[in-house]
Amino acid sequence: MKERLYHSPQTGRISTVDTRNQQKLPDHGARPPDEHYEEPGLGAWLKRNPWLLVRLFMVMVFAFSATTTAANFSYALQSELTELSVEQLNRGELPSGIELGDYVEVTGTPDFSTNPDTGQPQIGVSIRYEVSYYYFRLEETGENLLIQQTTDPGLMENGEQVWRGKLATVGTVIFHDTTQSGLEIAGLPQDEAIPVIETGDTPEYYRQIFPAYSAIIGLWVLSIVWLVWKRNKPFLGL
Repeated sequence: MKERLYHSPQTGRISTVDTRNQQKLPDHGARPPDEHYEEPGLGAWLKRNPWLLVRLFMVMVFAFSATTTAANFSYALQSELTELSVEQLNRGELPSGIELGDYVEVTGTPDFSTNPDTGQPQIGVSIRYEVSYYYFRLEETGENLLIQQTTDPGLMENGEQVWRGKLATVGTVIFHDTTQSGLEIAGLPQDEAIPVIETGDTPEYYRQIFPAYSAIIGLWVLSIVWLVWKRNKPFLGL
């Protein structure tokens, strides 16, 4: 039996008080500690997962590179060469079943006639990042086809030749705006539907850099494995 004495100042009496059933009431306003509690919200999640985000970003970078590499890798495996007919080109046609990016060839004579406005050969130049692309016509196809190459055509011998490369159009070639400006200065056609043969892009060229493509794809695969394995663990175990 648990009792204690109680003195009342009003009456001057001393009495006993039973304390057996007196318990401290729980504080319903206080939240018990929870080791697994996580603050809600996107900002809080980003703060909790910095290394996961870093690894995810690296996967995305390598994935973009691998996508571009896969297209070039596929082109490098092409062995079939489609010959473009001068007659079809002059009618604005292409062989049945051919698509942009296919490996093609055409036979013709380069046309370096003088531009009456500038007095210079009609060779369009697109220069960017210290890389130059040259554009010119063929005598046989006129304004219905352009040849693109990365070496100065002024160093080439004239006469009929075979031109091989990837099929593109004026609207899909690299450095679109710079190319349009170069074609305009040279007095060459600017219609974006005109076919272009990119002579610098051949399957043989891409086969030479297979090791670099394989390395990029390998890094992409490793970045995915690293993401799944480490997730949000800090670098170097820190």
